[in-house]
Amino acid sequence: MAKQTLTAFYDSREYANNAALMLRQAGVSEADITISPAASGSTASSAVSSTEGKGFWASLEEMFGGSDDHATYTEGLRRGGTMLVAHVDDAKVENAIRVLEQHGSVDLTERETSWRREGWTGAPNVGAAALAGTATAAGLASARTATTTDTRTPPVGTGAMAARTGKDDVVQVVEEQINVGKRAVNQGKVRIHSYVVETPVNESVTLRGETVSIERHPIDRPVTAANLGVDAFKDRTIEMEEVDEEAVVAKTARVVEEIGIRKDVSDRTQTITDTVRSTKVDIEDGRTTGGRTGLISGFTTEIVNDMEVVGSDGQHLGAVDHVDGTNLKLKKMDPASGGKHHLIPTAWVKSIDSKVTLKTSAAEMKSRWTAA
Repeated sequence: MAKQTLTAFYDSREYANNAALMLRQAGVSEADITISPAASGSTASSAVSSTEGKGFWASLEEMFGGSDDHATYTEGLRRGGTMLVAHVDDAKVENAIRVLEQHGSVDLTERETSWRREGWTGAPNVGAAALAGTATAAGLASARTATTTDTRTPPVGTGAMAARTGKDDVVQVVEEQINVGKRAVNQGKVRIHSYVVETPVNESVTLRGETVSIERHPIDRPVTAANLGVDAFKDRTIEMEEVDEEAVVAKTARVVEEIGIRKDVSDRTQTITDTVRSTKVDIEDGRTTGGRTGLISGFTTEIVNDMEVVGSDGQHLGAVDHVDGTNLKLKKMDPASGGKHHLIPTAWVKSIDSKVTLKTSAAEMKSRWTAA
């Protein structure tokens, strides 16, 4: 399987070691990873032999194809930085680049600009003393597969840069998506418990009572048969019963109320408000007439004639007639063109797959394009 060389620069050896560890865990062989300087604490100002110094310089010059990139890396090493070179299979390149960027690789373009403001003038006349303490020529040569490199622009906010060889560079556009789900939350219980209580009650009732009284009245009159009946001296017994009424309590149970429990289910719509992040890519086309360099060139090479052109809202704008320098020229026979060719700068291209998608809506683009 073909391999590519990835080169990243770090301000500390600890960052480089962490990146190397993650590369090995991602399946990159330890033999394919080189960290320079070879030992912690070494810098490019240490003294080594002239042969090793010239070998390392030659390795850098071959790897970066001239005196610009390797001079920048050499200056970074001289200032105490650490360089990591990895020999990576094509299938693992994207993941390896993410690993290098996530562990604090330095954007050497910005760093070089800062150095130049401080007075650094670029490639020095480097000898053995200026390159000492770094990897030998054999160490770097083992990690080299091509004589040209291209610089990978990091995702926005990382400040990292990884140089790699043999493949077009890409900028990843990342968008967050929000997923709203549901979960059951216990809001408490409703419990009905019945128990018996005793309550005193008072009721009034009229009761009748009988009382037998014996009354004795002194009388003095002669006994007659009419008064005593048949025999005045016969035994007689007179009885009379006393009858009283008393309260009788009888209780009966009656249902006077029903209490029920029921659970109702209702649906409601709740609006969730949150924010999602996305990566926006601004493309600056610094090409002069006749030249096609930079990131846009990677786009334009993918644009073919008759490819549909749409706005960011997906609305049809036209079809590609051809790429005219830094502009897309649209066909005049397309119904949306109004019978005219129109020019759209390639800097306004957002993405290319089966069609060309622009950064703004079709309506806005129509107000900005130029009739040819």
